[in-house]
Amino acid sequence: MVEHIYDELVKATNLSSLQVALLLHISHMIRFGESVSKHKIILFTYISDNDLSEMICISASDDSLVTSRIASSDMWKKLINSGKCFQQSTQSGFEYLFPIVDNGGKTIGGISFSHVAPSNEMEGQRGFIVADTMQRLMLTATDEQIKEYEPISYLDGLIIFDQNGTILYGNDTALHLADIVGVDRRVVGTSIFGSTLKISAIQRVLADRNYFVSEEIYHNMVLRQHMIPIPMGRNECRCFLILHDCTRESKQQQELLVKNSIIKEIHHRVKNNLQTVAGLLRMEARRSDLLEVKSALQEGISRIESMALVHDLVSHYDEDYISIRSIYDELCRLLRQSMLDRNQHVEFRYQGDDCIISSHQASYISLIFNELISNSIIHGLAGSDGVISLLVSSNDNSIIITFTDSGKGLPHDFDMAKSKRLGMQIINNLVIHELQGRMTIENGDIGVIVTIHIQKEQ
Repeated sequence: MVEHIYDELVKATNLSSLQVALLLHISHMIRFGESVSKHKIILFTYISDNDLSEMICISASDDSLVTSRIASSDMWKKLINSGKCFQQSTQSGFEYLFPIVDNGGKTIGGISFSHVAPSNEMEGQRGFIVADTMQRLMLTATDEQIKEYEPISYLDGLIIFDQNGTILYGNDTALHLADIVGVDRRVVGTSIFGSTLKISAIQRVLADRNYFVSEEIYHNMVLRQHMIPIPMGRNECRCFLILHDCTRESKQQQELLVKNSIIKEIHHRVKNNLQTVAGLLRMEARRSDLLEVKSALQEGISRIESMALVHDLVSHYDEDYISIRSIYDELCRLLRQSMLDRNQHVEFRYQGDDCIISSHQASYISLIFNELISNSIIHGLAGSDGVISLLVSSNDNSIIITFTDSGKGLPHDFDMAKSKRLGMQIINNLVIHELQGRMTIENGDIGVIVTIHIQKEQ
């Protein structure tokens, strides 16, 4: 849309590309400016230096910027010719006009602020202060600053004060918040330094001319304070103070933090319980003299520890999500310690995307990885050195996991559907029934290749 407006202005006017770029830069502030000032804002520029009867205008419509051609008013022509700002009464209120001047000092257009209000002198002055301050911000804001400015709502308070701390303007919401932030109820004409706001922060904003955001608690209300310094001239500065009541947001955030802490504690306790079970099975394995019993118990221990691993990892995350790489790396570390011979060297590799999945999916993925890695170590490599690799890729809807090893591969008559190995049955059931995915297993040039497709959780 912006490119379209740029092309239209270049073709329809005598402006240079730099002058058009300046207009577009300012236009990015229209939506923020309208939300703060409660004025209708229009940028306008002439089609030809010799004919000021018609202007091309840029305004905000819904979620985008639009252009239109409007017959020029006498005041718009006067602004272009003089380069001065003007104020006029209209049928519905006031209009404030400010020139847009390029780096060479030439007036290339103007900004119109239309304010619907009773036509009296006091309202005219109030509207002018807001429009005058906003147009200066629109003309001086950098690209980085524009990205930080988000439109405000009618529920937000707005106070404008100058470099001396004198309050020049306060909207209706600010008047309601006056007692809460300790501002004199008269607001206009009083000092911002007489409030309970942080004076040091105000002084720093005025001195450094830097955007500042903070959250403070006032009588059980949480207010987010945005302070935007605006240079008005060589020795003059004003500041927007936007007050946003974020009490409900803050409470919801606190509730989420509490819930998150409880979830993490549950994961931690489940992990401890699973490790206790694994410890008991390990004791039974040591007491048994039968190799088959020891082997069966060790397989059970490995599966329990793989489930405990997920709960342990999730308990350290801020949210109930975990990366596939974390699961794989930790399982490789555990299985290296418990299953590899001292003289056996196996390299574990991870390639591709580091996908994030829910703890629900992670519990199944960890069991699948446990079975795949265990099978590779026991049956594929069978005591030999080798490489075990995991390649992960993703698109908008699915995750593709490719597991390979450098072992001896599958028997020639291997049939996944007829396999009686418990490990292969676990893998197949988890992929198909729990993850609603599909799996293929085949021999590669070296070793085995297992490819798993699963759907991303929405």
